Amino acid sequence: MYTDRIENYLRDLCDSERRRLLNLVPVGLGVGVCIYFSLDDEPSIYLGVCLLLLTIAVSIFVRKYRWIFWSLLTVALGFLAAQIRTKTVDTFMLSEKINEPISLIATVASCEKSEKGVAFVTEGVKILPKSLRHWKFNKLYLTWRGKKALASEKDYLPGARVLFRAILSPMDPLAFPGAYDFKKQAYFKGISARGFIIKEPKILEEDGLRSSFALWIERLRHRINKKIENYLPRDVAGVSEALITGNKTGISKDVRAYFANSGAAHILAISGLHIGIIGFFIFWLFRLLLCCIPGVSMFRDVKKMAAVVSWLAVLFYLHVSGSSVPSLRAFIMHSLIMAAILLGRTALTMRSVAIAATFILLCTPEVIMFPSFQMSFGAVMAIVAFYECSPNFRGFFRTLLAMTATTVVATAPTSIFSINAFNQLTLNSIPANLLSIPLMTFFIMPLAVAVLFSMAFGGEYPFVFLMGQGVQLLMKISQQASKLPGSCFVMHTPAPYVMAIVVFSGLLIVLVRHRIRLYGFLGLFVGVILYFLQPLPDVFVSRDAKAVGIRTKDGVYFNHLGHCRSTATAWAKSVGFGDRRRFDAKDCDCISEIAEGTRLARVKNCKVIVADKENYEKPPDVALAIRLNEKNDFAQLIYLPSQRRISNESKKRPWS
Repeated sequence: MYTDRIENYLRDLCDSERRRLLNLVPVGLGVGVCIYFSLDDEPSIYLGVCLLLLTIAVSIFVRKYRWIFWSLLTVALGFLAAQIRTKTVDTFMLSEKINEPISLIATVASCEKSEKGVAFVTEGVKILPKSLRHWKFNKLYLTWRGKKALASEKDYLPGARVLFRAILSPMDPLAFPGAYDFKKQAYFKGISARGFIIKEPKILEEDGLRSSFALWIERLRHRINKKIENYLPRDVAGVSEALITGNKTGISKDVRAYFANSGAAHILAISGLHIGIIGFFIFWLFRLLLCCIPGVSMFRDVKKMAAVVSWLAVLFYLHVSGSSVPSLRAFIMHSLIMAAILLGRTALTMRSVAIAATFILLCTPEVIMFPSFQMSFGAVMAIVAFYECSPNFRGFFRTLLAMTATTVVATAPTSIFSINAFNQLTLNSIPANLLSIPLMTFFIMPLAVAVLFSMAFGGEYPFVFLMGQGVQLLMKISQQASKLPGSCFVMHTPAPYVMAIVVFSGLLIVLVRHRIRLYGFLGLFVGVILYFLQPLPDVFVSRDAKAVGIRTKDGVYFNHLGHCRSTATAWAKSVGFGDRRRFDAKDCDCISEIAEGTRLARVKNCKVIVADKENYEKPPDVALAIRLNEKNDFAQLIYLPSQRRISNESKKRPWS
């Protein structure tokens, strides 16, 4: 009886969602990609191929509940796509620091001024010392800091061959479990190592590479940034560059904090907002101009002509802005909308979001692990799902209500991923965005279009100046909003199972129209409860075992900070504290050895036992810490990665 009910329920679910199955394809791909990246060791490529072939065979020959096996097929496809992408990238990663400076010749891929100096991304690296030429570097991230770097007037154009003298180091590894993996991101960007330049770089050739479209675009971005820096103050120029070319290195920490605490940080990242504003502004402007020409408007479909021009303009802006994941997603969706206009179909649907997500996950599956993909798709899926419910805002306050509703709907999913990636939650995004978005839509971004167009003729100064005035007002709005109560709450990092529950519950709500979607709200409620009940780590040990952090009710205390200040701050935020403090000898009541290799410490009324791994029947690559309560009647085990555990030999992934 219950089996029949379940079968009827599943059949009803399949029938109601039959036309929306395409929307679930990126979900299956994402699950497969996440499974691949969650593995400790690199799986064999034959495993992914066999899983894909097996699911294809089963889905062909099994007719009953075929949709389940088709779902498993997308999971296997995502798993294999991640494997192929990892094998294809094959970036050589430097494993240990080179203590002595070395000379190298490299081609400048990009050169951007930052708050502290100049940042280079180089390719075509040639190491001059013969003993080190066996290292085949893909790209290098080099920074030149100091007064000489800030005062330097040399123009290092992309494509130039430059002589560098630098100290090379491996990319920063995973600082602690759950931390942001910069090394993995560098691997997929093709960056082999980072380095600090100790001598002024010397230009050997202005044109070290053959001319190409990519080089032309990179030099165009470089010239645009230089002109903006010449016309505007540093902070205003930094924000303006971020809006036009996607270069955020010139933005100071204070300005970044203003935008982050006000909930308007998405404005600094080229995303669907910028692509949408520019695309539809060009569409509206060109259509208006064509309508003013009777000979064209009477005999031609000016709407379709404007759609083509808008698509070309957005394609150009995509390349100029750096082709980030959010902008690529927005470009794909804009292309589908323009194609729908050309074909006379409905423009914006969840299907266009699914097509964009599927394309990106198949081409660059690693992006699902990074917040740019998560926040971009989370926001646009929530907005599209909201407007698919046909809310009809009528009356005098229609625009204001629509903007408020859109902001609220987009803030919910982005807040979840913001907490997971940055441990930050802001409640001021609604008032900040209600003022910032109209300013961006009707003033700043149209002027950005005018700046790009006028630079071709050399008359860009008036438009750059006006855009700078709008950017200054935008910065003042974010600064004032960041000072309001509730601007920034530090939240601890959600456990993986909590994120899984919350994300799948959200996907159930926005992608499914069956009544089963109501269980998504229950899942969100359960996820929030589990988030506040999840256990948090009590002890932090740095990779070199020199810094030890203790979490207490009052805060996070470290015995030593030194070179690991940023790591200590990140760990403090991951357990829910905005700052970290250093405890003195008076804060540590006693340190005694209670057994061979086992020490007891009392820090800030928190008893901690740190034991050597040989004293316990645990894996040889795991250290152990035990936190006791005041009465010593129970102990909580906390597993800490030892140096061997987080070394390259134990975790066999290509980016390790």
